[in-house]
Amino acid sequence: MASVNYNKVAKLRYRSRFYDYMVEEEGDKSCEAAAEQARKKLDEAVKALPSTGITIPDGIVLDVQDLCMYFGGVKAVDGLSFQVKEGEIFGLIGPNGAGKTTVFNCITQFYKPTSGTLHFKNKFGQVIDLNKERVHDVIIHGIVRTFQNVEVIREVSILDNLLIAGHRQYTSSLVTQAFHLPLLKKEEKVVRDRALKVLDFMGLTPYKDFPAVGLPYGVLKKIEIARTLMCDPQLIILDEPAAGLNDNETAELADLIQKIRDEYKCTILLVEHDMGLVMDICETICCISFGKRLAIGTPEEVQADKNVQTAYLGVSEEE
Repeated sequence: MASVNYNKVAKLRYRSRFYDYMVEEEGDKSCEAAAEQARKKLDEAVKALPSTGITIPDGIVLDVQDLCMYFGGVKAVDGLSFQVKEGEIFGLIGPNGAGKTTVFNCITQFYKPTSGTLHFKNKFGQVIDLNKERVHDVIIHGIVRTFQNVEVIREVSILDNLLIAGHRQYTSSLVTQAFHLPLLKKEEKVVRDRALKVLDFMGLTPYKDFPAVGLPYGVLKKIEIARTLMCDPQLIILDEPAAGLNDNETAELADLIQKIRDEYKCTILLVEHDMGLVMDICETICCISFGKRLAIGTPEEVQADKNVQTAYLGVSEEE
């Protein structure tokens, strides 16, 4: 029930942004009245959203409490709790098999957790229970992700990859799309311009007309991140973004992640095995092992934690 309302509000939000773009970027004065009306409808729709009755502390965007994900007798995640602040870069680390990607899959509802709560402050200012959302509705609330294995559409151009990612931004009716009326053409231009800006921001403009197949792995990683920026993100989840990159590409990625956070005013949650990258850019780090939390705190605090050192380095027999 709530998802239907959020779909409506999301569509109104994209429509308002479309008319604002036409007025501010295209200088189309004929859209001023439509822009004002769209903003009014959006405000009314947001106010009409039913209260969820859920609260989380001020400044927190994601609140994970006692999260458990069991696969038969295997406890992939076992009573994990942490909070992610708005606007921070939060790192989730741990040895292979610690349950990091499983946590991501629970947050994005690829897996329905065995137990525990996942509360998220969405782009409409409401705190929702992610466990009640369908996997394909999570993106409406502003949660987008990348994967360990690059998941781009290799047969089409990089620009088309981004345009496909931005398909939700079309608000024109079925009739408008069927007859390709002027409104649709304007929407297509706005989405295309937005995609070109993202490509420029990501340093991908020289590749925009190339099919993704055959491009360097570092470029493919950038394409996947670029697609998340087309989805109006509130929380970007990056699953091992530096995997397969060389030292120069990793250094560039570190700068890029920080720029994304600052430019797009979003929160970033990442899993990464490159400890240099994690320690350089994360404000808060949570270390887990066998699905349980070992430590959480600043990079310095986590580095100094004995449990973390044992999980990563082991202990000698003499000890």
